[in-house]
Amino acid sequence: MINNEHNPIAIRISNVQDLWIENREKFPDAKIYCLVCEPTDYQIVEGFIRLEASEHGCTSDIIVGFKADYDDKTDFYKFLIKTWIDSFSMDVEKNPDWDWADFSSFKSELTSVSSLSADKLRDLYIRLVTSFKTFVGNDNLLGITLFISRIGDVEALNEVIKDIAERLPAGVALILIDYKKREVYDILLSEMKGKICLIDIPNQNMTGAYKEIATQGNPQDPNVKYRKCLFELGEAASKGNKDEAKKLGHELIRLSREIGGTAFMASSYLMFGGFMVKFHREAGFCHDLFDKGIALVLPKYHDEQDCAQILLQLYNYKGTVHSYNKDITEAIKQFMTAVRIAKEVNMKTEVVNEYNYALLMALKKDRLTYEPILNEAFEYGYSFSDEDLKIINLSFIASTYLDKTYSLDSSKRDEISKRMSDLYGEDWQLSTKELAAKLDAEYSLRNPK
Repeated sequence: MINNEHNPIAIRISNVQDLWIENREKFPDAKIYCLVCEPTDYQIVEGFIRLEASEHGCTSDIIVGFKADYDDKTDFYKFLIKTWIDSFSMDVEKNPDWDWADFSSFKSELTSVSSLSADKLRDLYIRLVTSFKTFVGNDNLLGITLFISRIGDVEALNEVIKDIAERLPAGVALILIDYKKREVYDILLSEMKGKICLIDIPNQNMTGAYKEIATQGNPQDPNVKYRKCLFELGEAASKGNKDEAKKLGHELIRLSREIGGTAFMASSYLMFGGFMVKFHREAGFCHDLFDKGIALVLPKYHDEQDCAQILLQLYNYKGTVHSYNKDITEAIKQFMTAVRIAKEVNMKTEVVNEYNYALLMALKKDRLTYEPILNEAFEYGYSFSDEDLKIINLSFIASTYLDKTYSLDSSKRDEISKRMSDLYGEDWQLSTKELAAKLDAEYSLRNPK
């Protein structure tokens, strides 16, 4: 049990620990434990797993965790095997007395996994887990947590999880995490009754937890007042209470002046305006707030990186408001202004991001609008080294360039495609659709409720 009754996060992790202990006692032989939580509580569940995987866990269970995506079972098995061996390789350097007798053999087998079929990879994974269970002993449960983020095929994932679970040796179980109403593992629940334990985690009110943390301290301290005001502003906006939100926003600005700091004060205008964006007929008010923030940081952004970061966000929000009001030309202008600023301060990642936003807007218009931006963005990003592009994702711009530039000869087209494939994988163009959807979600405002 976490012994910190005054820490809101610790209290909530402790709640999950209690549920885990209760369900482990009721279902000691389950092959799968599925923790189902609200999306806002995911970090609490992840915190519980991380705690139990450390020496500070509250149970005798041995918990390990692996973050993965699921595209197909062959790659999934390869990832699980490689990650397990890589993780143990790092752990054994810190603990040279650990003697997993079969480890060197499995490490040798790792070199040939690329040639194995899915079934042979599965069997290798089960052998690896079985051997590791022998190494750690039979007195404790070995819980293998799979944090699966992107799922290409839900039905196939359920099939693979079931295939693994049914072959696990005694004393080993899988731990899965799902969101309420997402129900990714419904097939498992129906097909593995009696072997699967569903742990329903009640809403942990994380908003309340963050508010408790933020407002801890002397209530007369301007910083505490500011954090309290910020949470109340967010609550008012989420409830659609425009008048209360404006009142709290102006108080937020007042407190930011009392605390001081150019970037801090400008960020307060940014947050106030950001909350007000959702309200109808407040575009002018929002632009006024963003412009006041811009006026604060504009003289200092060349010398202070914090001011540069805030300045870019302020222009992004101005572009967003214009986009919401269907003024695509003005939205593009704001994003391209952000491009210029990011170039001036040599913030390469931000330059590409701003080009992405500008291009996303420009593509809604005609070729005369988007072509100059597309060419400029591609020429800028494609000139980076491969090392830079492994960090800065150019796939959306490159894919759009290939799609929209009809004058490219086949050799240049092949060169670009090969370089992108080498950098981002064979399905790099598929990821651009996801990126475009993400950008659209971030910078195309939804109708407020």
